[in-house]
Amino acid sequence: MVSISGCKIKHIYLSANNNIAYFFYFCVVILKALYKIPIKPRLFSFILAILFVSAVISTSYATCIYSDKNTDWKLVKNSNDIKAYVEDCPMDAIKKVRVETVVIASLSELVSIIKDAESHNDWVFLNSESKVLDEPDPFHWKYYGRTDAPWPVSDRDCIVETVLTQNPIDYSVRISGFAIPGYKTETDDCVRIRYSNSVWTFNPLGNEMVHVSFELKVDIGGNIPQWLVNMAVSKGPFKTMAGFKKILESGKYQDAKLSFIKEYTH
Repeated sequence: MVSISGCKIKHIYLSANNNIAYFFYFCVVILKALYKIPIKPRLFSFILAILFVSAVISTSYATCIYSDKNTDWKLVKNSNDIKAYVEDCPMDAIKKVRVETVVIASLSELVSIIKDAESHNDWVFLNSESKVLDEPDPFHWKYYGRTDAPWPVSDRDCIVETVLTQNPIDYSVRISGFAIPGYKTETDDCVRIRYSNSVWTFNPLGNEMVHVSFELKVDIGGNIPQWLVNMAVSKGPFKTMAGFKKILESGKYQDAKLSFIKEYTH
């Protein structure tokens, strides 16, 4: 339990992604300090909860619109050639999020970015630590990722079992992952994410253009109401996709050649 300006807060969650909430939070603190305005503890709790949710959601992989067979999607953001969708479902359910964009790259470049776990903190939103724990072959690996949660809350971490497949007909690549919380011993300073499902998909379009999508469904744990989580569910993944595009455009992986990936040459 933490006390801020005389208000006790228990199990609060932050995210640096929501600038409006941050601004409002600091305004509240200043008003309380300068003018002795009484602030209800529940108000602090609500603001801090909004701030944390989107950061944790974004780092549980690196591991939904229109309607498909199983999911109805609602477009929630369209900026810088990146679109973000959330699953159209009841607010008390765990929502799935999908972000997508189109890039110019080889499939080897894109897969290399995902598989280079130690560099995930260069582009995955608020990722502070990442590493491969086990890789029996190029198509299967177990990955550890940790979210650097702003004070005063505990970090979150997640262990993901990952499978890579490539369609022999259209050359699309699918990297799917699911949480395996018991694989590694938990630490006292971090809260383990116990449910997470993610999918990266790379679909070649021709002329070196590739449609990139990232889908994620995650329960960040703790006692945050699910409707509150759903308010910020798309923000972290959107930031992660923006980081993915930025690291791709940096040229760091432009010479990547993976023998187990077949390139689309049309």
